[in-house]
Amino acid sequence: MNVLPKMLFLFQTLQIIDKTECFRKWQKDISKFVWQGKKPRIKFKILTDAKERGGFALPDLKLYYEAAAFCWLKDWLLLEDTDVLDLEGFNNAFGWHAYLWYDKAKINKAFKNHIVRKAVFNVWTRYKDLLENKTPRWLSPLEAKARKRTNMEANWPKYWEILERDGDNWKLQSLEKMKDKVRDWLHYAQIKEVFKSDKKLGFQVEKSKLETELLEPKTKVLSKMYNLLLKWNTQDEMVKSVMIKWAQDIGHNIMFEDWERLWTTGLNFTACNALKENVMKMIYRWYMTPVKLAKIYHSSDNKCWKCKENEGTFFHLWWTCPRVKAFWEMIYNELKKVLKYTFTKKPEAFLLGIAGQNVLKKDRTFFMYATTAARILIAKNWKTQDLPTLEEWQMQLMDYMQLAEMTGRIRDLGEERVEEDWKKFKIYLQKYCNLIEC
Repeated sequence: MNVLPKMLFLFQTLQIIDKTECFRKWQKDISKFVWQGKKPRIKFKILTDAKERGGFALPDLKLYYEAAAFCWLKDWLLLEDTDVLDLEGFNNAFGWHAYLWYDKAKINKAFKNHIVRKAVFNVWTRYKDLLENKTPRWLSPLEAKARKRTNMEANWPKYWEILERDGDNWKLQSLEKMKDKVRDWLHYAQIKEVFKSDKKLGFQVEKSKLETELLEPKTKVLSKMYNLLLKWNTQDEMVKSVMIKWAQDIGHNIMFEDWERLWTTGLNFTACNALKENVMKMIYRWYMTPVKLAKIYHSSDNKCWKCKENEGTFFHLWWTCPRVKAFWEMIYNELKKVLKYTFTKKPEAFLLGIAGQNVLKKDRTFFMYATTAARILIAKNWKTQDLPTLEEWQMQLMDYMQLAEMTGRIRDLGEERVEEDWKKFKIYLQKYCNLIEC
């Protein structure tokens, strides 16, 4: 909130960064701030990924700079603001699209001698093949072939305006149809030669991402381009290493749809960041274990802090340790009393909140609160032999009931919705604990 707006102002007004060393330095500084000088526990790329893909939405300054460069490129692609284009291309030898698509920058070296043009053009060349793998609809061969003049003309026809269907193929409109768009028959012949060359690559039939995210929108162009670049930049982290580790621990794969559901809707059960933080810490196996600490400090003591017998791996401390297993059995039995039906006790449900069809849809919000309360209590006694009691869990849930009411007011869910989520728990407390009056 403090740093990003200042940086975005610079990125949008001064497109002059040619090399990427400064971004690496800024990334290191941000990482030091986030981790307080300690060794990072989560990849920087995952931190910057969108929340709906399991990331933390930390701004990636390099991608924001490149998104701002595309906002600048928008004028070059659309060819509408001729005053700006005349100013920025005062010494261009060819049309703008000749540089952007036909690599005329290799012939006319002066194009990249301009500090702004060079920086923006370098961003374009990095993403050109990703954005447009066929001859694009927005390309204007007329402008690319036109002789550069001091005062640039407007209303350059694009390919989508001068092409027509010929069965399954595309052909250039006749000279008769294009007489208002070309100067003479020689100009038309030149365009036809360019068309033959572009036809080999093929033409983009549907609107590309560049059109839908950059050229068509009138507002929020920067954020749309940033999200597009971010998705491409983090696509190698779509299947995250922690997802593989969880599958190895629980003995079967968790469907990718279940992970997506957890990231998009599962974390929205509360407005409290402390509870969301616990879920994210579990997903990314945040907590230090005896096995991990023994490797760091070259110690031979890697036994579980609870049972003092087995190796203290992450999954052992959270699920398979005999003492922890007894605690989860107690929570499982209490939840059956609350919900008034039985369901399969699965580690992914209690440790990650991925309950699937085992828990009814109307009970899932309460189930998330209940399991999160249990995990937070275990974390409070992380390096000790102590485990939470049933009374502590019940009291924690009663506190969360008040949090849920606040969440309902913040999100304007209505009292009836919150009451329905916690109705069974109130009946349970009255019946088994005498802690609340209904």
